[in-house]
Amino acid sequence: MGCSVAACRNLREILMFQEVFLISPNDIAREGLSNILQSEGFSIAGAYEDYTGFQTNRDNAKAIVLLDGLDSSDQARTVGDLKDANPQSVIVVLSEKFDLEQMVACFHAGAQGYIIKSIKAAPLIASLRLAAVGERVVPADLMNFFENGGRQSRPESIPSACTEEACLSPREQDVLRCLIAGYSNKVIARELVVCEATVKVHVKAILRKLKVSNRTQAAIWASSHGFSEVRQTA
Repeated sequence: MGCSVAACRNLREILMFQEVFLISPNDIAREGLSNILQSEGFSIAGAYEDYTGFQTNRDNAKAIVLLDGLDSSDQARTVGDLKDANPQSVIVVLSEKFDLEQMVACFHAGAQGYIIKSIKAAPLIASLRLAAVGERVVPADLMNFFENGGRQSRPESIPSACTEEACLSPREQDVLRCLIAGYSNKVIARELVVCEATVKVHVKAILRKLKVSNRTQAAIWASSHGFSEVRQTA
């Protein structure tokens, strides 16, 4: 029995996301990653030494692009360049070490995942599949960062920008602390003794001022700038 047009289109899109373009300057790394991915059902659509060798292919516009071996200072720029040329691609960065500032920059540039190379094969595969279906993939190091209050294990490279630089009001700073805790608007309203509509206004203002697109990114920014506790209110 043949499939419907819609079903065939969905199947084609699923198969596209089983295709991976590898970009790594290291021959052994490319070969090793290729073997791991192919053993798990992925198809290697292309492997390149650097991103300039990667050519846009309309048939694979939605494939996964796995970036490996880049200097941390080049990661976000490369992600941005690739995303501009291939807006429908799913870009995942494989980084040598955890760098909070660069991770945030990569997500701002359009990355769908940021993975540390010390990861084992099974979680790597799971992470790529999550990224393929639209989930943001972040490393376990980020949770360690939060558990340490955003201070002890914070990379030295994090900028020292402060809330004055972002022009956050005292009340917006209170809301931002609540976002770190993962509070919903309703809980924030109860915590700060304001109405929920007011909280929504503050959250929108925070996202705009920090130039981030969602609450998670705002929480990451806050943690990297010393916000680690919800201020107690009277």
